Amino acid sequence: MIRGSNFPSADALEALARKYERLAALRARRDSDGVPATRDELRALAAEFPGCLRELDTLGPDELNRRTAACAAVAVGAAPEPWMAWIDGYHVLMRQALAARSGRARGDTRTTDGDFEQAVLSPPGGRMGVVILRALAAHFGVPASTIAAALFPARRPSPYGL
Repeated sequence: MIRGSNFPSADALEALARKYERLAALRARRDSDGVPATRDELRALAAEFPGCLRELDTLGPDELNRRTAACAAVAVGAAPEPWMAWIDGYHVLMRQALAARSGRARGDTRTTDGDFEQAVLSPPGGRMGVVILRALAAHFGVPASTIAAALFPARRPSPYGL
């Protein structure tokens, strides 16, 4: 499921820094009426970091730049921030969730043993993200609402209960 440590590896942090650089650049283009991101750009980014397009939509340029800088700071010795492990875990779980749903869509008839996979196949309110945030909460011992607020600050109250 999620990597064993509560902090992402150096490679994962490096990948997160690249992701936030790309998201910040895409957001800057969008906000300045520049050339919109192409479907191929968005697909490639989402393939590497499942669920990251939600960050592009919900985080402003200041927060995207802050996250880019925070990831880069860890590379030169700063302590990782808790959200870094949470978002790394979010991408890992989203990849697993999408694979489980894709298997079902292809008619994969194998039985799913894992509670997580079962939950993403029938998520509450049809919201797979809720299952992922709850799994992160269980893994890290932090309320799902705290993780959600850190990763995807709400612009308005969420209609979904965690």
